[in-house]
Amino acid sequence: RSSEIVIDVRGLNKHFGDKHVVKDLSLNVARGEIFGFLGPNGSGKTTSIRMLCGLLTPDSGEGTCLGYDILRETKAIKRHVGYMTQRFSFYEDLSIAENLDFVARMFAVKNRREAVERSLQRLGLAERRQQLAGQLSGGWKQRLALAACLIHQPKLLLLDEPTAGVDPKARREFWEQIHQLAAEGLTFLITTHYMD
Repeated sequence: RSSEIVIDVRGLNKHFGDKHVVKDLSLNVARGEIFGFLGPNGSGKTTSIRMLCGLLTPDSGEGTCLGYDILRETKAIKRHVGYMTQRFSFYEDLSIAENLDFVARMFAVKNRREAVERSLQRLGLAERRQQLAGQLSGGWKQRLALAACLIHQPKLLLLDEPTAGVDPKARREFWEQIHQLAAEGLTFLITTHYMD
């Protein structure tokens, strides 16, 4: 494992009206690390990762994500981060392969077909490539979402409650995939309700 620091932030704060959602968040995450935010709904987990990847601007604080300033270089951060939201956010009337192709186009991935094929193979989706996304079970939707996060070969994956609503077997398989990807040098920041 490299000692390279992927996330280095200090004193991040975020308010929504009178509510102080994130208070003085400071953290360092090294390359290849799996870092978890454990806590109940409303505790600021999602807001924190959205600040780290440039989707929300902190009210105060400073730091870097992948070496880019979280206040001034948010476009660069977004290009190198994979973000898996809580809600399934794919076109349900498109196939798995079509959804991955769409994501690859959004990121202007070079050799798009090869990237889609690599993602299908890596996550065990190749045999289901023609299946409509809307027909997938929770575990398979989760695999599609992870495959989409990986399509542009990010260095950091931010996963927001990735195992919510997924059966225990699919959850175990998901964590095995995460550990394998981390061993390859990917870094993860994951929000979760599950201590395991």
